[in-house]
Parts: sequence; structure tokens; C-alpha cells
Amino acid sequence: MSTLVDEMVASLTRRKASSEVVGRTSAARAAATWMADHGVVRAILASDPIVDDIGLDDALRREGIDVLRWPTGLGRREVLGLEGPEDVCGVTVPSLAVAERGTVVLAASPLHGRGLDVTSRYHVALLPEERIVATLGEALARTFADPEHVPSAVSLVSGPSRTSDIEKISTLGAHGALAEHVVIIRG
Repeated sequence: MSTLVDEMVASLTRRKASSEVVGRTSAARAAATWMADHGVVRAILASDPIVDDIGLDDALRREGIDVLRWPTGLGRREVLGLEGPEDVCGVTVPSLAVAERGTVVLAASPLHGRGLDVTSRYHVALLPEERIVATLGEALARTFADPEHVPSAVSLVSGPSRTSDIEKISTLGAHGALAEHVVIIRG
């Protein structure tokens, strides 16, 4: 593995996220297996060419997982998880990732909703290895390099959502996904 991939995997582990490094032909199966193992019943997928290229829709359906594409056409309450199934997974394709922090950079667009990673109980990121950069500064510089094409929102996601109370008792899933899995795609 490359140094950046190794560093990304180590950083994700420190952040209480899981990850795996797979070839392009194994990526859909890896993501679908992780979701099935976590009891996911519905996946909301970013409408991204990588999702199509790896055949994720079919792999999820073979696992019995209901598949929706962003934008979903669901009502606001169901998208927010207030109605409908609870075991939902948002699937994103990060524009970049930061190896030193285990952070995925999610740039919002009409086909990649800004709530995909936070409105679901689970989050799976499909990350092509060439999108991993060393530092947060590098990721931000690339994200905002072209003033004509600045995303309407950018989320920096570093593992499952967590918060702590005054007694420093940590709670996972407080403001977003309870678990995060990053499938790093080689080649």
C-alpha cells in the first residue's frame, strides 16, 4: 500500500471508523457486505459515476437492501430519519480525503446531498485512493482553488459522530452516523 493509504487507514482506526482497501472490482461487494453485516435495510446513494462504475446498486439488492438514489423523492421527515426504517446507510463519494486526520471531504452538489452522511445511522464512503492527500491545508486549497466552482457546502467527516458531556462521557452517533466505513478503492 502507498504511504498515504496506510496513513489514512491508521487515522480512520484512531477515529473509531473502519476501513478496507480493495480493487475496483471488489468495491461494491465490500460495501454491500459491510452494510448487510450491520443490519442496513435501506441505502441512500450519491448519484455519482463511481457508484455506477462499481455496480453498487446490484450488489446491495443481492443483499436484500432497498436502494434509493439522491435526490430520493422522500419526504423531509423520512430523509431525516424521523419516519421509515432506522437502519439506513448514506453512501458518499468524497471529493478528497486527508490522510493525517482520517477525514473525508464531502462537497455538496445537486447529485450529492449535504445530508447523506448525517441523516443516516450508518455512513459508507467510497474513496478512490488517488483522492487521498496528506494534509487538511492541501485538501482545502484544492476544494476552493477554482472560485467559479466552489461547492455550496463542504463537510469534513472524521469518523462516527460523537459528543461528550461535562463528565467527559462520550456518546457515538449524536449528530450524525453511528458508524463510518471507508472503502478505499485502488486502481
